Amino acid sequence: MPLANPFALVLQGLSGALFGALVFYLLGSLLVRRWIRIELYSLSLSMAVAFLVAIVCEVFLGKLYYLLVGEPLWQYRVWPIHDGYTSVLNFIIWPVYGYYVYFLHQVLHARRVVIRPAWLKGVASGIDGPLLEILANGFFLLFYGTFYFYYLPGDLRHFTSVQVVPLYMVMGVILSMLLDYLLSKPQRWHYPAGFYMAGVGFVLIG
Repeated sequence: MPLANPFALVLQGLSGALFGALVFYLLGSLLVRRWIRIELYSLSLSMAVAFLVAIVCEVFLGKLYYLLVGEPLWQYRVWPIHDGYTSVLNFIIWPVYGYYVYFLHQVLHARRVVIRPAWLKGVASGIDGPLLEILANGFFLLFYGTFYFYYLPGDLRHFTSVQVVPLYMVMGVILSMLLDYLLSKPQRWHYPAGFYMAGVGFVLIG
């Protein structure tokens, strides 16, 4: 299938990211009944770390699934790279997952909900990850007439699959523990910059 105009694809990714950012901010603010004040460093770190962890995990965990089962669990339909396990647009899309994680933690903090140890927060990704995938695919189908990624099993109409739950748990645990460690350190802007550039590098070699 020929690649569409890269500029148009980037605009699609940006529109999806802005939609997600708006929804998560408004929903978080609604849950705590006030406008959430953003701490720029923590938000940037969450977005950058989530980008790198998620894009590396989806490629390597996707390939591990293929080795075990004999067929891929998902295939990206929009600007695929790394044998279809991820997309160039994930330099825009995956940071929004870190944005979501940041606001989720803000809501938990405001509600005085403490989840310890840190890895337990990551296990929850097995639930919210697939739900967010349904949102992402729904957005792309509604506005652009295509799946962003397509799950081969049809248990959830190819929007996502229950089979991806343990993979999200693994990714979520890594992300939660890494963020917990980095946020305990003094603020250094080279952390978010470095993680984001490493993610971009992973995209470029795809």
